[in-house]
Amino acid sequence: MYVLISFILLSTNILLANGAIPGTPPDPLPSYLYQVLTDAPPSPLPDVLPMSDRDAADGFVHLIRAINMLPLVMKNYNYTVQIWALRLDFYWMRKNGYEVKWEWSRSNTTVYPHLYANITKKMVLDQKTWTRKPGELWNATTIVDDPWLTDSSVRLGGQMTWIVPLVFICFYSFVHF
Repeated sequence: MYVLISFILLSTNILLANGAIPGTPPDPLPSYLYQVLTDAPPSPLPDVLPMSDRDAADGFVHLIRAINMLPLVMKNYNYTVQIWALRLDFYWMRKNGYEVKWEWSRSNTTVYPHLYANITKKMVLDQKTWTRKPGELWNATTIVDDPWLTDSSVRLGGQMTWIVPLVFICFYSFVHF
């Protein structure tokens, strides 16, 4: 019994050491993934973009979906007044054999896409910059309802505004009928 418990604990620690706990990808898959940057991307973009120090240490490029942008910048990017994002063609990445794994964050609250390769110029569809005033929160900027942030079918703001009434209607229907 002790050996089994030790093995489970050791296995868990190994998985947590690099943050690579497998998760379930969303269904349907998004058309776009995004990389958040704290420095402007090189111009012109090189054929292969270098990994950040953090990405290189973890062994993958940290990516997000449009719906994760605001919570991520609110949590992790309050130290900077400007961020950049690269919009990546996830369909093209899959078609060309790039390995993207959906894995839990270290806090085990969100499943994020991780690219196990460098970003290439061919993946990048577009880029965008957002700026905030010192002391201003990211949720008071245009990033909140920017139509540029999309999973290709529903805008970020749209995802936030229709879900609450939908949950209320479903709950009300279930309780009263």
